[in-house]
Amino acid sequence: MKMKKLWIGMGLAVAIVLAFAGYSTRASDDEGVLLQAKLSGFEEVPPKVTNGTGRFRATINANSISYELTFSDLSTSAFGAHIHFGQRGVNGGIFAFLCGGGGQADCPAAGGTVTGTITADNILSPTPDQGIAAGDFDAAVRAVRSGQTYANVHTSRYPGGEIRGQIKVRED
Repeated sequence: MKMKKLWIGMGLAVAIVLAFAGYSTRASDDEGVLLQAKLSGFEEVPPKVTNGTGRFRATINANSISYELTFSDLSTSAFGAHIHFGQRGVNGGIFAFLCGGGGQADCPAAGGTVTGTITADNILSPTPDQGIAAGDFDAAVRAVRSGQTYANVHTSRYPGGEIRGQIKVRED
């Protein structure tokens, strides 16, 4: 009987060790991951013929995403730029501001560069059925890592977005 209890105890200990061996925090998995997107009017839904172009670059940190958004040659002034949760060819809800609101800097007029940081405090719920709750930084990172998010720059001429680019993990 003692031997049986010993084996059961050892089995439980091994199970617990194995369960935690596969566990890692999001921060250790994602720390330093580089992201990028190339923005153009042809990525918009529906597509736009525009001279506007842009580039989004970011780094995932333990509790934040540091980013740089550069754009130029827009048809009119930008009033907002965001990260949306949606696959290529589909419009999705906004879950983080890059400029023009949400605690971020104002957008440069028709071109320029804006830098900033996204933390849990900046995460919005895009829509109730998309699974990202306001403040859920880990869910936002999972969405970005999946390739199902895009950067979008909105202008007065194209309020739904003038240039857009799908965010991808950068392979260096």
